[in-house]
Amino acid sequence: MSDAMSQRLTLGLDLGTSAVKIVAVGSDDAVIGEGAASFSTSSTLAEQAEQDTGDWLQAASSAMRALDETLQGALGADWTRRIAGIGLTGQLPTLVCLGDSGPLGPAITWKDGRADAWTSARVDAARRAHMYARTGMPIDGRYLVPMLQHHFADRLPEVRTILSAKDYLLAELTGLRMTEPSTAAGYGIYDLHDHRFSDDLSEFWHLPRSLLPPIHAANSLAGPLSGAGAALLGLRSGIPVSTGAADSVCASFAMAGLDERVVSISFGSSAVVIGASASPRLDATARCLVTPHVVEGWYGREMDLLATGTGYRWLSDLFAWGDGRIDRYAAHSVPGAHGLFFPPYLAGAEQGALWNPKLQGAILGLTLRHTRNDIARSFLEGVFFEIKRCVEVLAETTPIESVMVSGNIVKSQTSTQMLADILQRAVGTVPDKSPAAIGAALLARRVAPGAPASDPAAAPRRAPRVLRQPDQANARTYTSLYRHYLARAAQCA
Repeated sequence: MSDAMSQRLTLGLDLGTSAVKIVAVGSDDAVIGEGAASFSTSSTLAEQAEQDTGDWLQAASSAMRALDETLQGALGADWTRRIAGIGLTGQLPTLVCLGDSGPLGPAITWKDGRADAWTSARVDAARRAHMYARTGMPIDGRYLVPMLQHHFADRLPEVRTILSAKDYLLAELTGLRMTEPSTAAGYGIYDLHDHRFSDDLSEFWHLPRSLLPPIHAANSLAGPLSGAGAALLGLRSGIPVSTGAADSVCASFAMAGLDERVVSISFGSSAVVIGASASPRLDATARCLVTPHVVEGWYGREMDLLATGTGYRWLSDLFAWGDGRIDRYAAHSVPGAHGLFFPPYLAGAEQGALWNPKLQGAILGLTLRHTRNDIARSFLEGVFFEIKRCVEVLAETTPIESVMVSGNIVKSQTSTQMLADILQRAVGTVPDKSPAAIGAALLARRVAPGAPASDPAAAPRRAPRVLRQPDQANARTYTSLYRHYLARAAQCA
């Protein structure tokens, strides 16, 4: 590789659930700098979770300024001239309806549950199984097309295009409206086998095909950064912008590469569990969703626990525990939390490997003798037991040797060790703040001018900071506790 090539950078922009994160990655895979800016979610109504698209753009601009301030000192005032490409990723599924003059209202995020009951009333078990066989998605009210019909049925004539969050950002940066397979899967009508939006599923939802964007390859060239996009980010126009991919698969790629033996677990507002697969391997009972991965021909088998980070914050706020106290308190309890079990079904419409909207969380076995340490440990054990449930689903068809984790959990040695003990597998920790943005930046190299031809599927995964092996004595204890947990958690249905 030439010296000029070695000095080039790529940016990764992640429009996440609560913030925009931007990273600059060098040709050696090192993160050179990062910036972030948060935005709010409106939840004034029951099950509502809406965001202002203008807040997204303002956050993107602020995050870019933060990155610029960091890198000017390290690389000089003209460091942006070294940017060879921009990769995008973002929260999914989140609906943006575009009219003649821009968005017709706030974006409806994947956390919004108002369309769940409406969708369930229209999709019986047989129809749901048929849709899963076609799309790889266990359909509920949090996919774009059901969202559209529930929230915009009366305004459908005003809608010109429907996009998800990442593709809306792409449109603002390039002036082009398009999507790619991993994000198209979030519409709920993308046919995994035909690699396009399904005509008959569109008809089922009474969806005009004209509202759907064209589908391009993931992480392929979308177009150059437009003048408006350049002004938004404070960059020069013309920089190649990638179509990107969904945040779940970008993060998984950065953490675990495309190795079927390694599962990635991203701990954020939710916990996203993904195993890579070289074929669209559907589950006989639809316990996992199957989504196109960052590279054509690869797929992610995914399960999402909805209330991990949000449950952690809720429990901390409830007892006025400071940041990280749950992990520290849990370390002073024992495996099994003295008989306490805490199925963490706190968000409603729980997914994971269960996909049961009727599940509710509970603290089971609570007595006067239990302490805050036991409550803290039982919560973490409940989350990790549910992750084990997910990993075991993947292990039924593919040997799973290890898992890679990111998020706040990596700050706690005792919690990562507990996870290794419960999973009975090695756990590697990835300290990066935004693996999704890093994945987008790594994959943006494909659109950089003069980039060498390479196979992203062969790229090695980023090395973990720590690789924890399970403690065999604790692992044996947790084998028994896991059976008890499954029996007790069944009471929450």
